[in-house]
Amino acid sequence: MSTKKHIENVIVTIQHPFNWTGALISGLFGFLAGIIVPAVLLFVAYILYLPELPDPEQLEEYQPPLVSRMYSADGVLLAEFAGEKRIWVSINDVSPWFIKALISTEDRRFFSHWGLDPFRILGALFVNIKTRRIAQGGSTITQQLARNLFLSQKKTLTRKIKEALTAIRLEHKYSKYEILELYLNQVYMGRGCYGVEAASRKFFDKPASELGPEEAALIVGGLRAPEYYLRNTKRAQKRRNVVLGLMEKSDFMDDVCHLSPEQYDSLRKIPVVFKEKTKGEGWKAPYFVDFVRRKLAEIYGEDWLYTQGVTIYTTLNYKLNEAVAETLRNRIHQMERRIQVTHHPDDPQYTELVYDSTTGDTVRKWKELNGAVFAIENSTGRIIVMIGGKDFKQSQFNRVTQAVRQPGSAFKPFLYTAAIDNGWQPSDRIDDTPGTWPMEDGKLWRPQNYDHKYLGRITLREALMKSRNLASIRLCEQVGPANVIKYARRMGITTPLDPVLSIAMGSSGVKLWDMVVAYSVFPNLGVKVEPVFIDKIIDRDGTVIYRGQTRREEVLSRGVAYVMTSMLQSVIDHGTGYAARMFGFLHPAGGKTGTTNDYTDAWFVGFTKKYTAGVHISYDDLTPIGEGMTGSRAALPTWTKLMLMLYPHGPTKEDEFDVPYDEVVFLTICRESGLLATQRCPKVREVFLRRNPVPTKYCTLPHTGEDTTSTQKARPVVMPDSVPPANIDQINKKPQRKGGL
Repeated sequence: MSTKKHIENVIVTIQHPFNWTGALISGLFGFLAGIIVPAVLLFVAYILYLPELPDPEQLEEYQPPLVSRMYSADGVLLAEFAGEKRIWVSINDVSPWFIKALISTEDRRFFSHWGLDPFRILGALFVNIKTRRIAQGGSTITQQLARNLFLSQKKTLTRKIKEALTAIRLEHKYSKYEILELYLNQVYMGRGCYGVEAASRKFFDKPASELGPEEAALIVGGLRAPEYYLRNTKRAQKRRNVVLGLMEKSDFMDDVCHLSPEQYDSLRKIPVVFKEKTKGEGWKAPYFVDFVRRKLAEIYGEDWLYTQGVTIYTTLNYKLNEAVAETLRNRIHQMERRIQVTHHPDDPQYTELVYDSTTGDTVRKWKELNGAVFAIENSTGRIIVMIGGKDFKQSQFNRVTQAVRQPGSAFKPFLYTAAIDNGWQPSDRIDDTPGTWPMEDGKLWRPQNYDHKYLGRITLREALMKSRNLASIRLCEQVGPANVIKYARRMGITTPLDPVLSIAMGSSGVKLWDMVVAYSVFPNLGVKVEPVFIDKIIDRDGTVIYRGQTRREEVLSRGVAYVMTSMLQSVIDHGTGYAARMFGFLHPAGGKTGTTNDYTDAWFVGFTKKYTAGVHISYDDLTPIGEGMTGSRAALPTWTKLMLMLYPHGPTKEDEFDVPYDEVVFLTICRESGLLATQRCPKVREVFLRRNPVPTKYCTLPHTGEDTTSTQKARPVVMPDSVPPANIDQINKKPQRKGGL
């Protein structure tokens, strides 16, 4: 039998028909006995205050502020938001033990009085006179509800009169069941909790329906002064035992929750323990939660989330996010230990002065190395991982969305994208040789490669794969810095970019958010997808008021995107990102490392067919993170661990990137000449954009010596006697699109 049914049985048994005359007479008697005011003054007060009394009809549209909740995609409660922490609950979903404790303690004649209890008023008056202080109140549950809903907490005669009259009107308008349910959800129960459901979850980490007798007695016992009792467990236990004693003596709802003397004696010895979840004191995945909170505030206003009681279902994979966060913290800790071992504790570069409150003096402490990880699902843009730093308590600065840092060579894919879309092919050659360029101040700029070595004339694929700075600068010189910036903008980079040659080496700051969005264009075959962080929002009535939608925009041709995907695969398979393969990640993937001058920033941004993710490691104040701490060494390990979590099993054919055969063609060419290969040539399989010029002639180099055929598996070589050159030339006669944006 439900709680509501038990209450209805009580009402049928003891409630009498409402009688205005009797109510008025009893009310006058109650006030006469309770506050020693002549009965005639009460009648006059009723007439005088009637126009000022709140209209009970207001409760028909009453919507109290409720707790809003945010959940991850895997069902984990990430955060709760409330000005008043309240979770509305039906009286049927409240433990009978709580109802018994409440009625036994706060209002034993609740189901028989008409809003005022003259006997309770008289008894309270007697106790207060005897103790010479306000030791006991005479308000019924209905009076308390009237005060909480419509009136102030000021202890004045005027407020007391209005409270009593309003209680009478509430009793006339609503049933006992409705009044009690309102009370259960309205009254303050301590620690910011309003209503029994919020209090039960806060104090005992369980719903109100599961409260036991001692837990119910503890909450009810604190109603008169919640914070006073909650601050001291001994005080709370003493008050709880008083309530348990009242419950043991009461026969209310004895058929379902009878408390025997033996049970009472056992329960009163149980120590008070609040099972508050320490993790629940803060947010889970706090950088993501704070990001979503800010976005919702931009749309609905600052107060909306704290008052509307909505349920927000987000896209985040919490378990994955936590695992990656732990991986990031461990990697940062390893790097910090390396710095602390190789530098003196007083080194001003890696330590800072802070005030020590215990000694009243300044001391040096090691600076905090930090990092960020961001990952999305390519086809939908759903954010699955967002880690804006290693510790939200130390720093709320979100390094995914707020930090603007130089990306180093991680910016080069935008340069090569511009080149491919403007007539270049991966097999075209560029000089990787020393050079100087004049700057605006008249000085000469002498950039260098990371290893201070030069490879001479190399292909674009090799230049990107090995992250050759000089080759990239010469390519940027031909493509044009302004054109490179146009592609970066179109693909998702939003920060200011300087149109100078050094843009090829990532000299302008970017956000990790933008980099991941831009890189996802490659596996998406030219389609940019805006990140989505909310699946849906449901209001307090269960209505879906918002659904996240994926917004797509084609920013590159499918062919250009695939050629770049192929070139970035080489970075992981044979270039600066090869450490991912050494760590055991074998799925088809592309990406690019990034390292800035003096090792102040380390990047790796990469993708598979399904996911794109980026990792950035740095000090916030541009302190170098250590000699040799490149993107490959500092950032790539965390990216690889993330991918291994996303792909726990080996690669399959479904993991291979889609190939737009209508826009690209694969040819076997000579590694040395770049022309179509013969049997004498060291062969390489290369992809070409059909609308750009492709090789049509065969290599004529002698290639003396033994067969230099590449050991890599290749498709059958196209030979002159099997395919006439004219047929190959036909490739170049396909409709061409003008390069550029």
